[in-house]
Amino acid sequence: SGPGVHARNAIATTLDSMRPLRRTPVPPGPAGLAALIGPVTAALDGSGPAVAPVPVTSAIVSDDYVASILRAVQPDDPSVPLESDEVAVVLATSGSTGAPRGVLLTAAGLQSLNESVNGPGASPQWIAALPVSSMGGFNVLIRALDAGREPIALASLGGAEPFTPIDFQRAVHRAAASSSDIRVSLVAAQVRRLLADDTGVEALLGCSQVLVGAGPLPAVLLETANTHGIRLTRTYGATETSGGCVFDGEPLPGVSITIDRTPEDAPGEVLLSGPMLALGYRMDQASTAARFTPLGYRTGDLGSVDNDRLTLQGRIDDVVVVNGVNVALGAIERVVETRPGIESCAALALPLGEGEVEIVLLVVGSDAIPGLRDDISQAVRAALGRPAVPRRVAVVPEFPYLPNRKLDRAALRALATEPGRVAWLP
Repeated sequence: SGPGVHARNAIATTLDSMRPLRRTPVPPGPAGLAALIGPVTAALDGSGPAVAPVPVTSAIVSDDYVASILRAVQPDDPSVPLESDEVAVVLATSGSTGAPRGVLLTAAGLQSLNESVNGPGASPQWIAALPVSSMGGFNVLIRALDAGREPIALASLGGAEPFTPIDFQRAVHRAAASSSDIRVSLVAAQVRRLLADDTGVEALLGCSQVLVGAGPLPAVLLETANTHGIRLTRTYGATETSGGCVFDGEPLPGVSITIDRTPEDAPGEVLLSGPMLALGYRMDQASTAARFTPLGYRTGDLGSVDNDRLTLQGRIDDVVVVNGVNVALGAIERVVETRPGIESCAALALPLGEGEVEIVLLVVGSDAIPGLRDDISQAVRAALGRPAVPRRVAVVPEFPYLPNRKLDRAALRALATEPGRVAWLP
């Protein structure tokens, strides 16, 4: 019947579930991890209610953000019971491109890839470096519980304090006291910070596996890591797939990738299927039916598969038409991030009126690089053609991120459109 049919059948039984859904407040810092371990353990083995991890308002988590999470997961409300008794956890999506959705996750789905990630019979020591109220960090908790070791939390977890190489090194040293197999999941911004510091490099070398997800990994970071002998594993997945399920382009055992080209001349959309799929979205049958299909979960990403390896080509909604030519913003970013002095970049399509758009580029790097804009223009023109060349380029000190460390696309757009926020290169 396929994973999509299972999801729709689960949603069709809306309001039949007797299992309660309880909000679990997740404060920043190690206390947030400690607050989740007991409730999540009980939710997974069925001895406790389903869990809805919700961050607590803090210096980096606004009241509005918390409110958006609560609207998505709708916990503690008997008038909106769970869609299925199989649901163990309801976790909100990032909301990086719109309002968050509550994702209905089962214990079986969350735990289905543990052996593939941890290794048969292995008991690695995981380090919690990402917010545990979001899928990247929550996934680490699931893997750690399966390994029989509680994860070691960074002092900076969830924005409790700034993420620093010293903070990370201390966690690695603590982990080394109990295991020689140390694993961690990071985002590109954290990797960049660690690779720029000798302490961070040393700490990364102490890890047997470094997973990097929540977005593209710039080629320059991969090259820098390789130079130091550090192997980074790029992960791909979503909250709807119980986290990363494709490692370095290869699906984990049990995971299937389908490329849907409908119509035939359209770019291919990546669909994922397997035991790790969620049942659907909380109180949102329309979105569930649209995204969880008989072929698998529609990711909204463009990609291709060659020799069983997935190559991503950007988001469907990131393909824009410039002078009658389709341009993928993600393709522009992949070209630019290889240029010298560029740490990371983000291409945006801004409306000009009458259906026309202009492509602008925000870059984290050095605006003192001679001829930076010309170099970017020439590289993009050579690789993708003239329509893809950004009309404007600005260098910024850093990008805005959501509390879960994903790029805040709405804030980026505001940065590029509000007068005086950035200085465009001449």
